[in-house]
Amino acid sequence: MAEKFRVEPEHLRGYAGMLERNAQHFLAIRQHAETKGSDTSGFTGVLALLQPVVIAVGKLYGETLEFANERLTGVSNAVKESAEVYEKDDQANSERIKQVESIMGEATSLGGRE
Repeated sequence: MAEKFRVEPEHLRGYAGMLERNAQHFLAIRQHAETKGSDTSGFTGVLALLQPVVIAVGKLYGETLEFANERLTGVSNAVKESAEVYEKDDQANSERIKQVESIMGEATSLGGRE
């Protein structure tokens, strides 16, 4: 992996925030599906036979949306953790570079090559 790339932790956090917002939309859709989509109050006569099916499908749809919310929230959390790891690694590498520069400066002052 010789490619050069740059990671901006703040951009990752922004993306994680977008994922969280999108995950919340699944919950809003679920709420609507369960209250409106599964409403069988007008089912009379032969349609009354479909009430259990409509309720079951609405529940299944709601569970699927809940699952999608959980997964997208998990991805958001993983992206946030990745941003933290990148920041910590950048900080550690910065400290190492400062140490090497300090050692090089000391060696130069003691008569070493520049």
